[in-house]
Amino acid sequence: MDSTNVQHGMRSFVEHSSHEHPLVLQQNDDVIARGALCYVCDRSIGDSATYICTSRDIFEDCENYYLHKSCAELPTSIVHYKHKDHKLVLKLRDYCSCDICSRHVKSLAYACEDCDFDVCVICSFEQRELLHAGHWEHPLTLMPRNALFECDACGDESKDSSYVCTICDFWIHKGCAMAPLVTEPNYHNHPISLIYSIPNIHRNFRKLCGICHYRVYRSNWMYYCQKCQFFVHMRCAIKYNEESAVSDTDTVSLVQFPLASEKSLFDLFSGNCCRFQVDFQSNDPDIIKEHWSHNHPLEKFQFISSSENDNEDNSDDRRVMICDGCIQPISEFHLSYYACIQCALFLHPLCATKLPKELPIGACTFHPEHLLFLRKTDRFYKFVKCGVCSFPTNGFYYHCESCDVKVDIRCAFLPKRIKHKSHKQHSLTMYRSDKSKCSASKLLIGEGMQYACMTCTDFQIHILSAFYPRKITHKYDPHLLTLRQPPFFYEGVLYCQICEERVNNQFWLYYCDECDRGYHCDCVRQYENVKLGGTIKLRLNDENHTFALVLKRPQGMKSSVHICFYCKHEFSYAFLFECDGCGFLACCKCVDEILGE
Repeated sequence: MDSTNVQHGMRSFVEHSSHEHPLVLQQNDDVIARGALCYVCDRSIGDSATYICTSRDIFEDCENYYLHKSCAELPTSIVHYKHKDHKLVLKLRDYCSCDICSRHVKSLAYACEDCDFDVCVICSFEQRELLHAGHWEHPLTLMPRNALFECDACGDESKDSSYVCTICDFWIHKGCAMAPLVTEPNYHNHPISLIYSIPNIHRNFRKLCGICHYRVYRSNWMYYCQKCQFFVHMRCAIKYNEESAVSDTDTVSLVQFPLASEKSLFDLFSGNCCRFQVDFQSNDPDIIKEHWSHNHPLEKFQFISSSENDNEDNSDDRRVMICDGCIQPISEFHLSYYACIQCALFLHPLCATKLPKELPIGACTFHPEHLLFLRKTDRFYKFVKCGVCSFPTNGFYYHCESCDVKVDIRCAFLPKRIKHKSHKQHSLTMYRSDKSKCSASKLLIGEGMQYACMTCTDFQIHILSAFYPRKITHKYDPHLLTLRQPPFFYEGVLYCQICEERVNNQFWLYYCDECDRGYHCDCVRQYENVKLGGTIKLRLNDENHTFALVLKRPQGMKSSVHICFYCKHEFSYAFLFECDGCGFLACCKCVDEILGE
């Protein structure tokens, strides 16, 4: 099929006769719709090099036009074993049927117009005869037409093209015949190999699939890790390996998650913030007399590590100072910070002086349509809901006044696409939540955004799950905790050292190798986007009480009810004010009414 390459700036364009507009080679910043299919071969785009339409003509549905680079470079003619008398020429053949597999062709096909013979792109290059180790006695012959049958490899009955042995009636799905012999999946720590029956040494006990947990039958093909005695059904393994792995050239510039540490998260959004080339102050002043977020002057302090003077009483909480802007800790990694000691307000220098007051159109991945303005709530106990992670914050946020969309500081500077260790095959793209389960936490992803694989439609992670660092410290453990992804093999039962409930080692967890302790991820990093500890004074029963903002939540599976002293409403999971001396609780709504705010 005729095509013409054009170089425009740094991007490669092609004129292709299957489409009326010029096509451009997709780059990392271009978002491919989830489940997108190639216009020619009708197969998933995945992370393959792909041309997209430069136009956004809604009447021609140009924004949904995708063309694999390989499909754009198909040979103009072939000789096919099913039609040896004439060459087949690549032509536009709208809505004809393939004479081999009977599939409908909606665009390009190899055709002999004299004989009215058409072959779809898929059948044009399929391997006709196959020698397979799973049936070494005889060759297998391709049967391209779809048929409903029970596969002798995976044991499933489904409709598919197939390979058959014409001598001994051996019949397998084409997908099973093409399954890789060895694969490195995201659900196991070691490579797994294709075997054609359960080894004799493992036949004394029933074996279960490591993914779906249903029985693996000894006569079927399966994937197997000899080191771990780990078995996986063919059907469960194939769905993770249908598409090719991510190419290094396509994802070389993408950020790799999980990030190394908590500091890395701060470095990520500070680095992305600097990309917008705002006119930063070259030197941070010693005193900020007037700051847009606070009524008092802010003084610059040098951070002094307290490690030399730590004792059992004052080293128990590593997050003493929390930035009121990004709600991230101020630690020894930050040489200085700004503070209003009178109000216990702290800011990183970045958050105090370098955050752009306005994010230009297109700067925010989540809301590129309009300008976003930097804002803060007027009281520390008032929260806004982030449109990306769908969690509340009392820190700085960006606001679109036209749409009333709010985005907290961390989420405002998140990249559109990332790589993640838990899903090595493909990149993940920020995509509106479809309210599926998070593949990391197994909890339902509600409103907001998620990072999802555009190829594997059953893999998505919550934005906050992406924030989990590889290594983290916690006051309950003197050592670094390591993020472990399933399957995490552990002899015995793990209990979380914080909530004292059982830890499921088939979910993500934090683990201390030296102490042999496990922790729930959400116990280690609970509601980290709200700064707690702010205090108010209220008069109660003719006495003055100091209330501090706290988070009250159930401990593990235990249900607990927390009652506001004023309105008597019951809460199981809420931000409340608590008197440290007498334990009285007050909800934020009542506090707001009492103070007359």
